[in-house]
Amino acid sequence: VAAAVTREQVQDLKQFGVDAVAQVEAVLTNELTQSINQHILAEMRRLGGVSPASNDMTAVTLDYDMVGGNTFGDHNRRILTYILAHANFIANKGRRGAGNFAVVGGAMASALQSVAGFVAYPMANTINQVAGSIYPLGSIAGINVYTDPSQAFGSEEVLVGRKGDGNGPGLVFMPYLMAESVQAIVEGTMAPKVAVKSRYALVEAGFHPELNYQKFDVTGISL
Repeated sequence: VAAAVTREQVQDLKQFGVDAVAQVEAVLTNELTQSINQHILAEMRRLGGVSPASNDMTAVTLDYDMVGGNTFGDHNRRILTYILAHANFIANKGRRGAGNFAVVGGAMASALQSVAGFVAYPMANTINQVAGSIYPLGSIAGINVYTDPSQAFGSEEVLVGRKGDGNGPGLVFMPYLMAESVQAIVEGTMAPKVAVKSRYALVEAGFHPELNYQKFDVTGISL
């Protein structure tokens, strides 16, 4: 990724104590980081789609007709159970341990936040109910839950996976160069230009790395 600033911008912002080149470099580094994050999540979701899953756990449907004494909290609580079920399914198939993280969209995060203090069927959690919580959302029964801000707000997909110790199979992030910054002066305008480069490999390591990832859909969610 690269960006340029004009000499006038550098001069004017300097009057207010702002280093224009440093600001641009920070923005480029953030863009690069977000791109890498999305690449990793896309690969995890792809592996979760080819991983074997129980037919009974590929989706959970929430019915908010409120019959039989059911409540919003009672229905949203089922999302937690499905996350735990997929985490344990990873342990059952992969033989390396249970899933320890989940990635959800904005609507799903809101539903989980709404049942953080649900008392009727308590489950240990540290979900943050303060508005604006994005990364991470908190943990449920030892599973760290993250909100993906680039995922559609109403996305029904939940990704559950296991991050190992580096000695087992799975998706491995191998950075060669995280963020190398190069500055140059553009000929003609004599304005500074900044380029930030990253080099890494995203490797499916070990036998059956897909067994460490599962995904399911939650349909009929109501906030």
